[in-house]
Amino acid sequence: MSLRPARLLHEYRGSVIVTPPAVEPVTLAEVTALLLIDGNADDALLADMIAEAREFIEHISGLAMITQVWRLSLDHWPMTRGAWWDGVRETAISELTGSHASLHLPIWPLQAVNSVTVFNAAGTSSAVDVAATFDADTYQRPGRLTLRNGATWPTALRDSNAIQIQYAAGYGGSGVTVPAPLRRAVKQMVSHMYAHRGDGCDAGDAYADSGAAAIVGRYKVIKI
Repeated sequence: MSLRPARLLHEYRGSVIVTPPAVEPVTLAEVTALLLIDGNADDALLADMIAEAREFIEHISGLAMITQVWRLSLDHWPMTRGAWWDGVRETAISELTGSHASLHLPIWPLQAVNSVTVFNAAGTSSAVDVAATFDADTYQRPGRLTLRNGATWPTALRDSNAIQIQYAAGYGGSGVTVPAPLRRAVKQMVSHMYAHRGDGCDAGDAYADSGAAAIVGRYKVIKI
């Protein structure tokens, strides 16, 4: 009797940003007005703080505020790490190949899946017909790719990073599309960092002490 390989419940995933957001969810003018700052001596500092606060919130929550494009790299499709077969069927087929037909994309809210590319054992890439193979679910949080009825996972044979999925995520292309509480969380973090500049305060401190954590917590996806 052959031994089947152990099932990997937590597969390797590599996410790389391809196109960063074009703007920030709050403007420099909004922040300076909130802080009652006259003049522009600290504009560069405040702009850096806005970006740092937004990046920290996105990193810790998995969400994207302003539209951005990401590339997700996978070693293999969900629960399909090689078939086990010794000539006799001794269990259900779903035990061998996995029964999951959906792949969740880590950055949300999902806007669209731009492309799916698979690589063979020699490293040669092939583009997948996304519309014919998958249904892109932009309603769920996070979004997901679901196999269409009758479709199969495209063949991906390279030992590592055999699949690359490029997708757009975010609430929209401008700050007005971002929920007001998330914009307020950015402002609160910037206000805290600015008030404690020079005191060793970083984004993590500001997130915890400014009240931003309680706001963002309402948007975080809890995984079971």
